[in-house]
Amino acid sequence: MRKWFFLFLLFYPASVAFANPVVIPDPANIIVLGSALFLEVSIMTILLFFLHMSPVPVFLALFAGNLGIYFAVFVPVLDAMLNLLVAEMLIVGLEGTFIKLISLSEIFQLETFTLLKWKSAFIIATVGNIVSYYVGYLMGA
Repeated sequence: MRKWFFLFLLFYPASVAFANPVVIPDPANIIVLGSALFLEVSIMTILLFFLHMSPVPVFLALFAGNLGIYFAVFVPVLDAMLNLLVAEMLIVGLEGTFIKLISLSEIFQLETFTLLKWKSAFIIATVGNIVSYYVGYLMGA
């Protein structure tokens, strides 16, 4: 129960403000999006490295995957719903699933790799998204 309360406290300020720190047409916001995305992927790659996944292929896959998920899912869902909390939870679910799927491929595994648990994948996706949201929010403010 405490973990849900903790996640609620992290995402609640954004949902109340209906905040979306990145609006694509402005070139300054492209820098914000790139910085937040780069930091998110870097943090997730570091965490996955400690779980014995190869850093370079994981970074490239996460960067491409997160970029695709952002434009194909997050932006349309946020435009349709105007509820950032629900959109962020959807993104965390998709990114956690993406992390789990890439962990099954040998290209992304180091020699000492053991099977990645679903819980670990979702925790890593949550940490990455929380950091990227707040970085994007602070840079866009």
